[in-house]
Amino acid sequence: MNAHDRAARKQAALTDYDALREHRPELFENPSGAAFEILLDRADQEQASGEASRAAVAAGLPESVGDIGVVYRDPYFCLVRDAVRFANRGDRRLGTYIRIVPVSVSGGAAVLPVLADGRVVLLHHFRHADRSWHWEIPRGFGDPGEDGAGTAAREVREELGAHVADFTYLGAVSPDTGLRAGADHLYLARIGAAQLTDRPARDARAEGIDAYQAVPQEELRAMVADRRITDAFTLSAYALATAQGLLEVGP
Repeated sequence: MNAHDRAARKQAALTDYDALREHRPELFENPSGAAFEILLDRADQEQASGEASRAAVAAGLPESVGDIGVVYRDPYFCLVRDAVRFANRGDRRLGTYIRIVPVSVSGGAAVLPVLADGRVVLLHHFRHADRSWHWEIPRGFGDPGEDGAGTAAREVREELGAHVADFTYLGAVSPDTGLRAGADHLYLARIGAAQLTDRPARDARAEGIDAYQAVPQEELRAMVADRRITDAFTLSAYALATAQGLLEVGP
């Protein structure tokens, strides 16, 4: 890549960065005592970018590793690399810090589906990221302009083929504060057993869901205790629902 193309790539990333700052100013605040101060001055950004690029090349990585701004974008999230000052280090050196920012301001949602008899419905879901099957609850990214409840209702409809009779908001969860900005919203939903089909619909199977299981709450506790459930959203929803008295605590 020639110098002109590199400059154009860097400028595009910064242009998108400025647009994100205007749209989501809360993501660029520097609260008092912050260990990592986001640098918005162009000269500081260029210095941090240059140092990061040189270190990347020395380590055998592309010089683009030092680019500041929105360095990747798709319909669900963008990857942002900030120029920062590491305030907790003696030399207060400059560097970069990367984070994932969901496109939806409200984040995503996950839903703990509960039947009238108290059983909890789990999905057997293959996940590409770790190439493994998981027992988990319906969840997904929020669509632009969609609030958490809207995302939750849509995910139950798409993944279970069911409509929610009653929603209870459990709270927000930050799935990875070291990498991802924002929070997702957790709900408990009451659904009718008659709405469930024997096997997932074609659209759900296309998403990697091959089975449903409605488990009694004591079985759910056992699955959590013996680590058959490892999905963070499912564990968080279970913990919140139990702490709020919405699920049986057990003996």
